Amino acid sequence: MHQNRKYIPFAKPDIDSEDIKLVVRAMESGWLSKGPKVIEFEEKLKATLCLENNVVACNSGTAALHLALLGLGIGNGDEVIVPSFTFCSTVNVIKHVEATPIFVDIVEDTLCMDIEEVKKKINKKTKAVIMVHFGGRTHDLSKLSDLCRENEIYLIEDAAHALGTKYKNKYIGNHGDIICYSFYATKNITTGEGGALSIRNSEIEEKIRLLSWHGITKSAWNRYDAKGTWKYDVVLPGFKYNMSDIQAGLGLNQLFKMEEMRKKREKIAQIYTENLLCASELLVLPENKIDDQQHSWHLYPIRIKESNLVTRDELIEELKNRMVGTSVHFIPVHMHPYYKTKYDVSLPITEKVYVSIVSLPIYSQLATEDVYIICSEIIDIIKNHGGRL
Repeated sequence: MHQNRKYIPFAKPDIDSEDIKLVVRAMESGWLSKGPKVIEFEEKLKATLCLENNVVACNSGTAALHLALLGLGIGNGDEVIVPSFTFCSTVNVIKHVEATPIFVDIVEDTLCMDIEEVKKKINKKTKAVIMVHFGGRTHDLSKLSDLCRENEIYLIEDAAHALGTKYKNKYIGNHGDIICYSFYATKNITTGEGGALSIRNSEIEEKIRLLSWHGITKSAWNRYDAKGTWKYDVVLPGFKYNMSDIQAGLGLNQLFKMEEMRKKREKIAQIYTENLLCASELLVLPENKIDDQQHSWHLYPIRIKESNLVTRDELIEELKNRMVGTSVHFIPVHMHPYYKTKYDVSLPITEKVYVSIVSLPIYSQLATEDVYIICSEIIDIIKNHGGRL
């Protein structure tokens, strides 16, 4: 029965004819790499999120995080406080600048970093905190901002999941010193690969712009334009982290649809919650209504309670057999072989959450009937393992 049904993937980008049209226009313009569309994308992202900061577009969320650390001058001998409950790139970039990651645990109800733990880890070597907005929600951002300000350390926000998230009626992007976004294929909007930074300080912004383009004072499209010049200066050893006009062309229409796609995700989250509520004795469901926040619903994570007779891994495997894709966010960074040998840390809440968590499909292209099917399959699997609902 299940094999005859089409597979429901974990994620799928929302690409329509207008998206394709804008990519084709970018290609027809002749500017395939960094050009006028990138500048237009930066301006539209700033306007869409009502940012007071300036925006620098780049080629991935990882590049954005790396540029943030470089732009703030963080390096050898410095410490950066970071949750382990994140994708590895959040921590890898700390190693890339030869700084030391200081892992902190998370709060179980939000799955965001524990601010009380952050407070305990701050010392003279601490230069920054990287806050991860897990799944599209945030924690007490005001409290964390105040803590960083009081200790004269930078607040970097990993907002890879939080495009469209609001905190106290403002989009994420208006709070920390630097906010980093990702537009990877599975994100709420996509440019295929891509990222951006929202930067409070104009001098740091200029440094990051240079770092993103080999440290060259003029980009290629400036040099090759009719009004450009062949002359350029390399003022620091930068990187090839720029966004292309092809990516920006796709991103422009994706930004136009951002709130519409977020609302579709929100509706899917509501359906999940309403239909899985009957299993609340066995499952932990994410909160749908959060004071002072608008959730982007990048993820819909559920957790298997200890009282459940089906394990997380069994649920994933059985859903796969029933043609439903899932994922796990995240394998904690401190549990990966490289970091496990380098850093001997114990993070009880992170480790407890990891073994029980699974992310269900949630994306704007997901059909309502498929959401009901997923819920039905989860309930059936629990019942088959002896769960009483």
